[in-house]
Amino acid sequence: MHVSKPVFSCFFGCFLLLSRQLPAQETDHLNSLSIKANYGIDVGNGSTNRFKNYIYGLHVSYDKNVEYSTHRWINYFNVKNVSFGLLWHNMNHVFEIIDGKTYPAGQAIGVLAELDIQLIRIGKSRIYITPGLGGTFITENIFTQPQTSTIGSHFNFSITGELSAEMPLSSKTSLAAGVNIAHYSNGAIVVPNEGFNGLVGSLGIKTKLDKPQNIKSEPENYHHLERNSIEFWLGTGVRGQYREKTAKFWRSGAYAGYNFFVNRALSLKSGMHMVYYHSVFDPTDFDKTFQNYGSSYDRVRLGVAVGADFTMGRLVVTGMYGKYLHYNSYHNIKWYWTYGLRYYLTPHFGLQTTHNLHMVYADYINWGLIFRI
Repeated sequence: MHVSKPVFSCFFGCFLLLSRQLPAQETDHLNSLSIKANYGIDVGNGSTNRFKNYIYGLHVSYDKNVEYSTHRWINYFNVKNVSFGLLWHNMNHVFEIIDGKTYPAGQAIGVLAELDIQLIRIGKSRIYITPGLGGTFITENIFTQPQTSTIGSHFNFSITGELSAEMPLSSKTSLAAGVNIAHYSNGAIVVPNEGFNGLVGSLGIKTKLDKPQNIKSEPENYHHLERNSIEFWLGTGVRGQYREKTAKFWRSGAYAGYNFFVNRALSLKSGMHMVYYHSVFDPTDFDKTFQNYGSSYDRVRLGVAVGADFTMGRLVVTGMYGKYLHYNSYHNIKWYWTYGLRYYLTPHFGLQTTHNLHMVYADYINWGLIFRI
């Protein structure tokens, strides 16, 4: 999996129905509908076979105005809208050329959740940075086109990060224009999985759906531990074996660390990661045991890392960057990074998923439980 560089806030778009409460004051609108056409170019691995690749498509979204919310994370990150949309890209002009034969990537159809984080407001015009996360079905992959390496499976994660402008044309309609980095891949669950990375421009119309009205405020109904805390998580996950649909390399992972509470929206953190390999790399059986930059001669690797948690009600987005204390690596890898999501059922206990990466290449995704004391 070849991913865009770490932008941990790309995951702020998930599970944001918690932001429904708004304070008691008049706002110019509650909801909007956005329709944007887009066009993008392939900025992937630099292969000479792909330098002319391009995509085009359509993005339709329902945009919920949350700018008057009293929730601390919305105010702290200056979030103005939470959006839920449908995204389509025609990828038939994303080619791999192998032995003189051309392989197109097909169609991408998916869902995308986003946050509009306001950077600048000039009069009634606004500049946003907009991270997004979703899921996408792509019609062509390494099994429908066996010589290709771009898309590993039909079902993929979609990650976006957009810089955009919204400029009013009338009392109800605005022009929306932006440019974003878009990424499709499955997180190395099936490999090869280079993924698609695009630089995409968009242009469209945003129309308000509601009349001005007063909205009652409701307080936040969930609070995390509002103090420094100790955190543990553990789980398991898989990495795909080369060109195999069902065969996997299993990993188990654990983390222990300390969280430095800043406020309800932000905590800083440091700690240690451990990964246990159920199958290690054996150079005498290279094809069946090779695991790219995650290839290890030993069962265990250990690393220390620092990072931050971004808290949005029960949902926490996390990102960390670390250095290995022990990793008997085939590629002599020294550094790693992780990002993930946690959903807390209580202030002390929740569910977690963590994506482990080396440079811009996915290692595996860990699913499990998290505890705080």
